[in-house]
Amino acid sequence: MAGMARAEPDMSNAAEKKRQSYKYYNQRSQLDFYPEQTDSDEEPKSKAMIQKASDMSGIEDPSCDHHLLWREAPKRVLLMKKFRDEEVTATFKNVAKWLIEEMNAVIICEPAVLKENLICQEEFSSISRQFLTWKDDEDSEEEDSKEKVLSDIDIIICIGGDGTLLYTSSMFQDGTAVPPVLSFNNGSLGFLTPFPITEYKSHIQRVFKGKVSITLRHRLICEIRANNKVALPLSPDNEDICHVDYCKDHPVSPPPNDMRRLSKFSTKVMISSQDKLKTKMMVMNEVVVDRGPSPYLTNLELCCNGRPMTSVQGDGIIIATPTGSTAYSLAAGASMVHPSVPCMLISPICPHSLSFRSIVIPAGVEISVTVATESRNSAWVSFDGRNRQEIFQGDCVVVTTSSCPVPSVNNTGHVTDWFDSLAECLHWNIRKQQKKL
Repeated sequence: MAGMARAEPDMSNAAEKKRQSYKYYNQRSQLDFYPEQTDSDEEPKSKAMIQKASDMSGIEDPSCDHHLLWREAPKRVLLMKKFRDEEVTATFKNVAKWLIEEMNAVIICEPAVLKENLICQEEFSSISRQFLTWKDDEDSEEEDSKEKVLSDIDIIICIGGDGTLLYTSSMFQDGTAVPPVLSFNNGSLGFLTPFPITEYKSHIQRVFKGKVSITLRHRLICEIRANNKVALPLSPDNEDICHVDYCKDHPVSPPPNDMRRLSKFSTKVMISSQDKLKTKMMVMNEVVVDRGPSPYLTNLELCCNGRPMTSVQGDGIIIATPTGSTAYSLAAGASMVHPSVPCMLISPICPHSLSFRSIVIPAGVEISVTVATESRNSAWVSFDGRNRQEIFQGDCVVVTTSSCPVPSVNNTGHVTDWFDSLAECLHWNIRKQQKKL
């Protein structure tokens, strides 16, 4: 147990039975981080389990790490990489070849990876032919669907930077649990990627043996609720996007003038060419509501658990996770919060008030941000910097803590890794020492 030495408690048979019957995070990955009694004695089916540091009362000891335990060696590996980067692609090929030949792993990757030129080279074809992937089209069989393939993954290995990890997190939506994530730094900043890529063999072998430290990075679940109770479509962050004018045949028709006013700067709604509507998104960093291209201040109404808190007049507002506290929220003047702290951060963006400061609220409360009916213009919402969407007067974004965190593997420990990242990536409190008298 990291952080402090503690004597093992003398557990009775009843207490031992309760410890063994933890409520698992999900049936596939068995990440048990809440010691709750379950009614089922069914043997868990998956390979991974997270052991939570707690005392006999079930209260978590924040000074201790969670630990990843394997019931059997992981086999199916989702290998993620940064796109369109030759250096990362070369490393990706080396890691994939080593995992297949030395670790006897099954490699799963995105369909787009198999289309990259460096992956399609003839000398790598003997390895790439062994890759598994999924089909994105709706007509794919159930066993080839993205949801089915992702549900059978034992561990995720990311090669890239922080953006690669954020993108990987976005693939697991709709309450889908995220497998343990091992992140190698081969990108620009690397605040969330504590493992050096030069030593990937020893790190992967250590993680596959188990008993490694884990940080459960909380995520937010966000829902757009329209004024007329019709869901607004979110714009996928890809090139397959078309702009469609409002018309009587459109699936999301324009609201009456007395219900909402269309933006002066955008009289079109962005939808995917497949006309898929999405109303919920899970984010790992933050959800941002801002004024977009409008020259006017945003006029937003902020509520907590249905209780009005305040109005936001400025460029916008950020609702961030502890992981996101070192991203956009930090640039807006908020505090940095360790990712193990269960909370949310609310930070205004350039508020037109000298007294509007960032606040930290408990995880689990429901925050709603509504575009005021008196607002001069619409607002825009984005999720981890993606899926940017225009919302109108009366529309609201409802945010709360998700029950599906991202289990990130630590290099040395959840405290040490975080302070190392603050020093190395953000140069926190770097200053020449004062000379003695």
